Amino acid sequence: MDYPFEIHEILRAYFSCLPGDVLRPFCRDGETAPRQITASWERVLTGRTKQDIEQSFVYYEALMEAGRDRRYALSYNEPSAHVWPFAIERVFSLFSPEIRAALSEAMGTPPGGSPVSALRTSSAARNAFRRAFRADINGPILSFLYSMVYLMGFSSGGEVSFLTRVFGRAGRWEGHLLDAGGGSGFAGLLLSTRGPVTYVDFSPFRAERAAAVAAASRDDPDFFGRMLGVIDRESAVFGLALDRSLIPPLGGGALSCRSGDLSGLPADFGPFDGAILTDVLEHTTDPETTLSAVARTLRTGAPLLITVPTDANGVAGQIREEEEGYAFPFLLHISFFSDERLQRMADRAGLAVEELSYFSYEKTSCLGPAPMEVLAIMRKK
Repeated sequence: MDYPFEIHEILRAYFSCLPGDVLRPFCRDGETAPRQITASWERVLTGRTKQDIEQSFVYYEALMEAGRDRRYALSYNEPSAHVWPFAIERVFSLFSPEIRAALSEAMGTPPGGSPVSALRTSSAARNAFRRAFRADINGPILSFLYSMVYLMGFSSGGEVSFLTRVFGRAGRWEGHLLDAGGGSGFAGLLLSTRGPVTYVDFSPFRAERAAAVAAASRDDPDFFGRMLGVIDRESAVFGLALDRSLIPPLGGGALSCRSGDLSGLPADFGPFDGAILTDVLEHTTDPETTLSAVARTLRTGAPLLITVPTDANGVAGQIREEEEGYAFPFLLHISFFSDERLQRMADRAGLAVEELSYFSYEKTSCLGPAPMEVLAIMRKK
């Protein structure tokens, strides 16, 4: 399996910016040069053995410790981070020539010059950069940024939401289920305790790791416990924690993992007796096509559960982005959803909306208490 070039380049850029005392916990087998450390961790982070995954926990723990000082965080949205200019320059190079020229003129940088200095000193410039990102999103940009996301943490916090809001519902479904956009594989692993599950994710190394994580978790309760500990420590950034009482004994049906673009699933894929699509559509440039493609894989009458951020979440996020001066959308959310939009998407996909449940209410200055997320239950007509 070939991996995107970004993994190696991101790791090398990150390790190259760390001073010796911060770099030391990342050193393995006597390696001290960033190039050597990069090669060593690339093998671990794209490996499929239990030993590789256990070592990746060491990497993520070291990353959390280093990131306590924002200068040494692996971040695409923290201007004080030493690796931040690398992310800015890479995405700037992937914009269309017209947008690069317009941004350079607006920021007073010479044609072909680096925008980093202007962006580091001006929140207005960062907001302009972010708006250009929204106008010029493309596959290479998203591939690069999601490679960064993969290297930034094992968990996204979605595991907690799945366990508390989704598993109690989807875990009661019978038959062969689809975990669409499965990420770390936590959801697919737990659903497979009830029956067979097929996992699909955009990232090839993510899919391979999900299969390896499932096998190691079933074979070794201690490994599973260590993984849960990493998820908890990373989720704590968002004030979240796993409720272990909701986690069933591992075992049961098979978990099959594969990579692929959800919007281009093959016509003969499935049919499935149910599907989840959680914390996915907000990260896509064409959520309507993605939902329709997933719906096509379902049997008639099969349920589909999705979770997405609401329009209120989008408004609150844009206010936060403008006030704090982000170069990229917060959490890389690029789509938001009203009830009306979800209904239109469902109609187009041949789905009937059975339920909309709102959660994560926040008080905002302009909206008052408003739901930030919605869980939708749909069914294939």
